[in-house]
Amino acid sequence: MKPESRRALSAYVDDELPAAERAKVEAWLHASAEARAYLGQLEMLRGHMRYESVAAGLDVAPAVLGAIEPRPPILVARLAAAFAAGAVLAALVVGFSFREPSAAIAAAIPDRVVEAQADVATLTARLDMVERGFHPAVPERTSTGTVDYRAPESIRIAFTDTTVYPSGAWVANHTEVVVQGNSAWRRGPAACPTEALPDCTPARPRLVVLTGREPFSQEAPAPLDVVVPARAFLRQGDPEVLGVSRLDDREAIGVAVTAAQVAALLDGLTEAGNWRDIHPTDRVELWLDREALTPLALAVYPSNAAERRLWAIRNGYADVPDTAILEVVWSDVVINGPPSPTFAGPDDGDVPSAGFEARPLEQINMPSPSDLPQGMTLHRSGVVVTPTGPVVSVASWSDGRSWLKIRFTDEWAGGSLFGDLGPLVRRVKIGLGVGYVDEQGERVALHATDGDVVVMGSVPTETLLAVAASLNEAGQPVPDDWREAASGTTADAEAEVPGLLLPTGLDGFGEPTITVGDGVATLAYAGQGNRGFRLSEGVGPVLPPPLNADLMAVPLRETEARYSAERGRLEWVEGELVITLTSDTLSREELMAIAESLEKS
Repeated sequence: MKPESRRALSAYVDDELPAAERAKVEAWLHASAEARAYLGQLEMLRGHMRYESVAAGLDVAPAVLGAIEPRPPILVARLAAAFAAGAVLAALVVGFSFREPSAAIAAAIPDRVVEAQADVATLTARLDMVERGFHPAVPERTSTGTVDYRAPESIRIAFTDTTVYPSGAWVANHTEVVVQGNSAWRRGPAACPTEALPDCTPARPRLVVLTGREPFSQEAPAPLDVVVPARAFLRQGDPEVLGVSRLDDREAIGVAVTAAQVAALLDGLTEAGNWRDIHPTDRVELWLDREALTPLALAVYPSNAAERRLWAIRNGYADVPDTAILEVVWSDVVINGPPSPTFAGPDDGDVPSAGFEARPLEQINMPSPSDLPQGMTLHRSGVVVTPTGPVVSVASWSDGRSWLKIRFTDEWAGGSLFGDLGPLVRRVKIGLGVGYVDEQGERVALHATDGDVVVMGSVPTETLLAVAASLNEAGQPVPDDWREAASGTTADAEAEVPGLLLPTGLDGFGEPTITVGDGVATLAYAGQGNRGFRLSEGVGPVLPPPLNADLMAVPLRETEARYSAERGRLEWVEGELVITLTSDTLSREELMAIAESLEKS
C-alpha cells in the first residue's frame, strides 16, 4: 500500500478529513479488502497505545442534546423524486404551511400522541416502500403492501416484493406478520449477511407460529406501536417540527426524530423477512395524521455520526448522504371503518404454545385493582402454565385502543424481581410500601408477602404507579441478595460518590434508575422510544485499560476524553472522579453534549 494511502486511512480513523475526502476514502474501503484490513490494524494499534486519552484530539463543538443537523421540509418536488421508483405519487405533500407556531405544535405532540391511542379502533391502509442500500447488486428494492389493525391487539402487515432482481438466484422478500389474540405468526425469507447474498437465502420462506399467547405479549410486535407510535413520545420532549402539510388528502404534521426513537414502528414493519439494517442514530422524518396521530409517511436518512460511518463500512453499506435508505408511504387510509374479518392462519399442523390458558378473572388467583384508567374494561384473563416456570395469573384491560396488564404469581423463586424489569430499577414509594420501576418506565413491580406482581401497559408511568397502588399490596424491599438490592436514590449516589455530577437540561428523558455500591454510582436515563444512556461515576485517578481497539481522543470539559464508537462509550477523568457515559442509541456528539451539561447537584 502506498504511503499516501496509509496517511489517508490514518486521517480517516482520526476523523480529520474534509467531507469530500472522507467520501473518497469510504468508497475505497468498500471496494478494497486490503484497505479494510489496514483500517483494522490502525484501530488495534491505537487501542493498545491508549490506556488514557492522548494529546491530539478533534475540534468537536458540544451539540445541543438531541439536536441533529436540520434538513429543509419535505416539498412536492422532493417527495415525487424520492418515490418515483416505487410509483408512490399519490401521497405527495401539498399545501405546505405553518398556521400555528411550530414550537406550539412541538409542545403538544407528546401528549396528543398518547391521547390518540383512545381514538383509533380500526385502521386499514396501503403501504408502499422503497429500500436503498440493501446490496451492491440490488441498490434499490420496492415493495407494496397493506396494514390492517383492529384494537386492541390484532394486526396484519403484509408486503409483496416488486423488485426486479438481477437473476433468479435472488429470493423475493414477500412477508407477512400477524398478531391475533391468542395466536401470532410471521412468514418471510430468512435474514442473511450482506456478503453472503444471494446464495445463503433458502428458497422456502421461514414460518414462525405461536399459540397460547398471553394478552399483549412482547413475543410479537405490539400492534398499537405500529398504528400510533406512542412509545416514541411517552416522555416529554419537544420534537423538531418539519411543518403542517397534506398527505393522502389528510392534514399531516411532520416531525424529525431518530431511528431509536421510533424503533418499535420500524421493527413492526420489518418483523419478518430479509431487510437491511438501520443505525439507531439515523434521522427519521415522520409525518403523522394531525387528528389521529397515525403515520402517513416516513423517510430514514443516514446520520453523519462518525460511529455510524464505521458501522456502515463494517456492514457493507455504501449509503449516500442526504439520500433516504428507507421510505414508506401510507395511502387509502381508513380510520375507524368496519372491522375486517378474522385473519386466516397458516395450516402447518402442531405449533408451539406459550402456555396461556384463558380463564374468567374470578377463577384466577391475583389481586384486583380498584383504580383503572377511565373507560378500561376487562379484555382477556387466564393463567400461563409452562414446564419450567411458575404458574402466572394474567389479566388485561383495554378501552378498545390502549391497554393495561397485571401479572401475578405466588411461586416466584427469587434472585431478582418478577416481571423481567432488567438489572437497573428505580425504587419508589407505592401506597404503604415500596415498588420498583424498570429502566424504561414501562413496568412496575411489587414484591409482597403473599406474592409478586408486575403492572405494564401502553400508558404513562404515572398511570402504572396509580394502578399498582390500588392493588392494596404492601410492597417490601427486595432481599439483600437479590439483584435489585443495590438500587438507590440520588442521595444514595451522592453519599457513595462525593462530588457526584448530574446531567442538567435534559429533554425527553425520564427520572434515572440508580444503583450504588463499591464506590461507584450508575444512573440509567431512558428516553423516548429506545433512546437512553448510562452514566457511571466512581472515585479514581486514572482510566482502566481499554477493552477495545477503536479509541478516539476528544477534547471535553477542559480535559480530554477517549471515545469508542464500537461500544458507544465516552470516558474521562475529572478531579477525583472517573466518569463514563455509554449508549447504544445516542451519537458521540449527543454523549458529549450530556457530558458538558454535568454539574454538581
